[in-house]
Amino acid sequence: MTIIVDLAIYPIELVLRTCHVFTARCYVSPRMDGDGHVVVDLEPRDERDALRDLAGQFSNALLDARVRALIANETRAIRELLVAQAFCEADLLDRGDVASDEHADPRGIAG
Repeated sequence: MTIIVDLAIYPIELVLRTCHVFTARCYVSPRMDGDGHVVVDLEPRDERDALRDLAGQFSNALLDARVRALIANETRAIRELLVAQAFCEADLLDRGDVASDEHADPRGIAG
């Protein structure tokens, strides 16, 4: 089964990631055709898998990857803000052994 993917719609990175997802079920051979398309050949590993089903699943997975990439791009700023805020409020250093007063010896140096 051969699927032709338009690179104007699907970036090459998404096509290759989708190809990788299908390597457990198919022999996948992507190649450029020189006209702004990727040609993906799918050959099932198990003869019982219907080629039409694999092609449909591949197309759906590719569309899913594209929509997820669009959503990730649209929400990048808020995600970065949330992560920055989380790290800003977190005390990532264990300061328990350095906080002391003149009578404390948390590292046992005097003893």
